[in-house]
Amino acid sequence: MTGHHYYGLLAVAMTILQGSWAAPAQTQTGKLLVFVLAGQSNMEGQAEVNTTNTTSGLPKNGTLLYQLHDPRTAAEFAETWDAQTNNWTVLPNIKVWFNEAGAQGGVNGSVIPGVPGVDASYGSLTVGYGVRGNRNNIGPEYGFGFGMRDMLPLNDTTKILIIKTAWGGKTLQFDFRPPRSAALPDQYCVTPQCSQVGHYYKVMLDDVAKIMAPGVIPKMFPDLAGFKPEIHGFGWFQGWNDGCDLNETASYEYNLVNLIKDLREEWKTPSLAVSVPVSGFDGFTNEEATRRPPGCWWDGNKLGCSCSSDRGCRRLDIVLSQFAGTNSTLHPDLNGHAIAMETRGFWRDPEFSPNAAQGYHFFHNAETYFLIGKAMAKGMIAMM
Repeated sequence: MTGHHYYGLLAVAMTILQGSWAAPAQTQTGKLLVFVLAGQSNMEGQAEVNTTNTTSGLPKNGTLLYQLHDPRTAAEFAETWDAQTNNWTVLPNIKVWFNEAGAQGGVNGSVIPGVPGVDASYGSLTVGYGVRGNRNNIGPEYGFGFGMRDMLPLNDTTKILIIKTAWGGKTLQFDFRPPRSAALPDQYCVTPQCSQVGHYYKVMLDDVAKIMAPGVIPKMFPDLAGFKPEIHGFGWFQGWNDGCDLNETASYEYNLVNLIKDLREEWKTPSLAVSVPVSGFDGFTNEEATRRPPGCWWDGNKLGCSCSSDRGCRRLDIVLSQFAGTNSTLHPDLNGHAIAMETRGFWRDPEFSPNAAQGYHFFHNAETYFLIGKAMAKGMIAMM
């Protein structure tokens, strides 16, 4: 064996030997705080991001882009724009999964992990996780993410995953009907469907269970490998469809309390933080002053009320039910850790919004949705 060949083999052996004694690769470990957000079309998210006026080419009033330039809101919304990338801010420590992607709505459960943009929408939080995963839409999740980032120490060892399950036109009374409501008498629910657990309640639980199964999250989010996921909170933003029916409105408080109890039981988290931004349609309208007979909702006459411009006081009474259904004094069996957050001050009139025809979607106003998301985050932190 020549000296050259001998020393070559020796070098290879030393390399192998050194490799075998090298310190083992560090396994990334950390906490993954999981928050489930659910509801109907306003949780899907209808707020518009970049829509411009077809005549002037300027951003439409009430879009996210408009808020960046409006002197009234520019400072507050500056955080949503990344000057370095010249694009909307991405929050890398906050991941999001949403059941919709284009026409795929996951109405019978989603393919998980699936293909992003095909089976669901998922990635680091930024714009584009509103309805259908459209790049031009946001829901409350965007403001929620900024709110949580501002109040929690997120870093290489602590991150957030938002699981958003939402479908348009759904009720708490039937579509999200929780098991307790299906099993127990409800004086305001009188159809055979009242004894059935809601389809979308079951789909929500199924999607969450599939995502939380061992090894699934890193397949969708490789940078979360080694993180231990734990469900820390539930955000509920819903109320339009129940407010279209007097009986569904009257049942709302009862169903909301049962929803909270059943989710805590399902996820084995008795003190699960729950944040409910109230539905807030029409803002502060002073409808209470027009209620006839006076005090009827408060004394238990939930079907006999009338307000001047709100038949049956339905919109107002959904809000009151959301406050009541999270109130630990009225419902001590909830053991606290649930809160309803005021949102009626975030209502913006149609002339200041991108879509004047859809009041049931807050006229697609991005300021409204962003502030609702931040309010939900503030409530979540307070309940954790």
